[in-house]
Amino acid sequence: MNQTCQMKILALCGILAPIVYVVALVVGNVLDPSYSQIGKTVSELIQRSAPNRDLLNAIFVVYNILLIPFAVALHMGLSKGWARNVILVALVLNGVLGVVWTLFFPLDAGGGSVSLTGLLHLIVGALVVPLIFAIELSFWRSARKDGHWNGYGKFSLAIFAVTLVFGLATVAFVSWCCGAGFESTNPAEKGFPKRRSFQMFDLESLPFDLV
Repeated sequence: MNQTCQMKILALCGILAPIVYVVALVVGNVLDPSYSQIGKTVSELIQRSAPNRDLLNAIFVVYNILLIPFAVALHMGLSKGWARNVILVALVLNGVLGVVWTLFFPLDAGGGSVSLTGLLHLIVGALVVPLIFAIELSFWRSARKDGHWNGYGKFSLAIFAVTLVFGLATVAFVSWCCGAGFESTNPAEKGFPKRRSFQMFDLESLPFDLV
């Protein structure tokens, strides 16, 4: 099997990853109609005592595992340099941390983070965010001098900007809620910013895989 064929097979994992992610959300919502795609975070689908946690955990684990061969495909396809090495390391770590996050550090029942595992859920999640930023910026850096990838590099930079805006919105809103001493009762304010910041990363991966 030549390198091009190997790269296409590995890149297929990157095409499947965002599809699997969406399937997890749809299945979670169908099995639990009370779950709000706008008003709740993805983590609440697999929090402690969630009714369909085992099934959804399995789907999310598949999603995170698929990121690893996709990272190898990107490393093979991009021009040599430090940027593609950063992408490889950051994307593999993203996948590994995603598996650990899903299986071992769920949110507490009710979406809280009072227990040790609940706190670790927040800590591991905080580690994932800079990895996503590193992937987006490194891809832009690697692609901007490559005519084949240049358009996707600009797209990656745009996705980084959008992700950053929603990430900052999430931090600002959570800080405001903590300072005010209450949790928002408006569902659109609770899950939307966080959801958009992570889903932008999945939106970004799909066009790269179709090349």
